Amino acid sequence: MATLRLWLFASFVLFSGQLQAEQIKPFVKGSFSAIQQQYEGQAYLVLFWGKDCAYCMKELAFLSPVLKANPDVTLVTVATDPFLDESFIRDKMAEFDLAEADNWVFANEYPEMLYFDVEKRWRGELPLTYLSNGKDIVRKSGLLKEADIAAWLQTF
Repeated sequence: MATLRLWLFASFVLFSGQLQAEQIKPFVKGSFSAIQQQYEGQAYLVLFWGKDCAYCMKELAFLSPVLKANPDVTLVTVATDPFLDESFIRDKMAEFDLAEADNWVFANEYPEMLYFDVEKRWRGELPLTYLSNGKDIVRKSGLLKEADIAAWLQTF
C-alpha cells in the first residue's frame, strides 16, 4: 500500500511539472513586471514574438542550442498575437525544441495597451528581446546576433 501511495505521489509530481511547462499563461497588464520579479536574480531572456514574424522564427531556432549550452538561462516567450491558439504555441515551441520555456500569450484584444505596459515607447516591433543576467536588463529590438548573445553570456 505504501508503495502504491509513493508511486501515485511521484506520478502526480512528474505530471504537474509537465503541466506547468506546457501551460500557456495569459499576458495581461502587469505580466512583464511579474515575470521580472519571478526571475529576479536569475539569468533569463524574454522574447516577444509573433506567428507571422519571420525574424522571430529565426530567433527561436537560434536560441535552442544557446539554451541547451547554458541550462541555467531561462527562456520566457510571449506571443504577441492576441489570444493565439495555445496548441499553435505548444507546437511552435516543440518545433524549435523549446517546450520547457515559460510561455505566455497576449490576452487583451488591444495589444497596444500591453505594448505600453511593457515599455512606453514600444509600438509592437518584433522580435523584441530582454536579456537579464540577474542584475541588469538589456533590451534588443530586431533579430539577435550571435555577438549579442555572446556578449550577454559573458556578463555572468
